[in-house]
Amino acid sequence: MEISSFSGEAAHHADLLSTVSIFSETEPAILEKIAGLLREIRVKKSQQVFGKGDQGDAMFIVKSGRLKVHDGTHVLSRLEAGQVFGEYALFDNETRSASVTAEEPSVLLALPQDDFYALLADKKDVIQGVLRKVIQRIREMNELEAKLAKSYLKIQKQKNEIGEQHQSILEKKKELEKKNKDLQELNREKNQLISFVSHGLRNPLTSSLCVIDLLEEEMKDCSGEMKQYINLIHSSLRRMNSLINQTLDIDTIQLQRSNIRTDRVDLFSLLKELKESFRYTLSLKKLNIHLDLEKVVARGDKNFMYVVFDNLLSNAIKFSPPNKNIYITLTSKDGKAKITIRDEGPGISNHALMTLFDKPETHDRPSDRSGLLITRKYVEAMNGEILCESRPHEGTSFTVFFEI
Repeated sequence: MEISSFSGEAAHHADLLSTVSIFSETEPAILEKIAGLLREIRVKKSQQVFGKGDQGDAMFIVKSGRLKVHDGTHVLSRLEAGQVFGEYALFDNETRSASVTAEEPSVLLALPQDDFYALLADKKDVIQGVLRKVIQRIREMNELEAKLAKSYLKIQKQKNEIGEQHQSILEKKKELEKKNKDLQELNREKNQLISFVSHGLRNPLTSSLCVIDLLEEEMKDCSGEMKQYINLIHSSLRRMNSLINQTLDIDTIQLQRSNIRTDRVDLFSLLKELKESFRYTLSLKKLNIHLDLEKVVARGDKNFMYVVFDNLLSNAIKFSPPNKNIYITLTSKDGKAKITIRDEGPGISNHALMTLFDKPETHDRPSDRSGLLITRKYVEAMNGEILCESRPHEGTSFTVFFEI
């Protein structure tokens, strides 16, 4: 760095000094005296003025050029003409907190600490001006500290409010979790009730419908009054059957997949149990049932699976003439259980098959077939699939698939 003194530019340099905060309260005549102490320094491009950790002993004003304030390779700020750096070095000898390097050829005005102290010894008004500015800075810092204190109290209050809200949310969450658990328990009890209705009422009702069908066939030539009695009983039984199906209907009970318990269900045992529950009904119509079952366990809800097969077997019994056969098979393949219930009834036309699960039609004799709607919904709710194959006068097969 090249250092030189000067005298003719004191007024211009005094104007530069007036922009320095610590000299803003100093009289113009005193500024000219301080300006007389300034030393001009020429710095080449990439030349360092001082480094981080160097002892501070002078203040600098950028007369021309551009410099960077940096910590290693990280640039903190840039300095251009008229800007000041290192002013606190006039009052103490603390080490520099960052390095300053010229990014292009620059001219600096340096005010050494020793020269400044020498001036202060003779010029009390300079000391007074600097002290006034320092006191002003202290007052500003006190005001800022007071504002920060108020902001801190406000933030702390908001933090406490947020904490209280968070605690309230946690308590409400626990309350909702408890209610949800209670609802799940109610749903489980509801499923048990559905199972009771299905197991306890469907079989006797199916038997009653079979008996009234047989009685109706045998007494078709009876008196008009007897026919009225039989028709009344038949109509009442169909209404009961329809009411049970409505109770089991998915839309009515708002069954969703999230409400279904997925267990490992022993289909071999379930189908054997189903056959036993229809023993009396099968004997009334003189129907033979044939089981061909592998030991297969599938995923689903046991109660709903029972409803599915109960509906399908009831349907097969209703539409099977006396002295016919019903076949139930259970196998497994490709990770799925396959259950087929086949009858030797009148069958279903191709036209009727197209809408069988959406708008079930009756065949050969009036009967409530809404059980097929319920069956399909239960199967799909358990991620299963149901298919139907039939030909007129050759019987009908319903096949259900469940994941193993």
